[in-house]
Amino acid sequence: MIKIGIIEDDTLVRDELILILRNSSKLTPVIWSESAENFLKYLNEPIDFILLDIGLPGMSGIEAIPKIKRKSPNSEIVILSSFKDNNHIFNALKAGASGYILKDAPLKDIEQVLLDLSQGIPALSPSIARRMINYFNQQKVEVKDTQLTFKETEVLQYLVNGLSYKLIADEMKISINSVRYHIKNIYKKLHINSRPELMKLYMNGQINLNT
Repeated sequence: MIKIGIIEDDTLVRDELILILRNSSKLTPVIWSESAENFLKYLNEPIDFILLDIGLPGMSGIEAIPKIKRKSPNSEIVILSSFKDNNHIFNALKAGASGYILKDAPLKDIEQVLLDLSQGIPALSPSIARRMINYFNQQKVEVKDTQLTFKETEVLQYLVNGLSYKLIADEMKISINSVRYHIKNIYKKLHINSRPELMKLYMNGQINLNT
């Protein structure tokens, strides 16, 4: 079972998430709290994914991300928030969040979002993905000493645009194993290990796909 933590101060939302996860055959809620401070107090076991609100009493969700990461470095954090502005979105991703889901999305879909994330598919609401793509397409930065091949650069473009491995394979008319091979080489050349790290490089202006 994939272990899930929840930090959400809205009782109705929190209870609905717990119910959804308890009814899942692959996910199970193990810790939940109305505040980051209280959650950190009881975070004493490995957790796969943590659903985290931003507007919390006391410490904000964004402030909590690095503290959670220090205590549970292998946990993937997915923001579940009503904030749609660039400032909250990018600050959360820069702080270490692996995804950003809006609360106006059906909560019943959260199970599939988490299952997709476990397979390497980004946990992003469609409107958030579009906002990120529009933002990145306006940036002008450089790929620094990576020596990416043409195919790797093409895969990299699809990755930062939020496509799954399967969709990348379909677009490029290659196998999923070939996509994985290219991604492995991209990560090696960029000295990273995951898509969140890739997105951080992109947001920090260290790679450019407009050249």
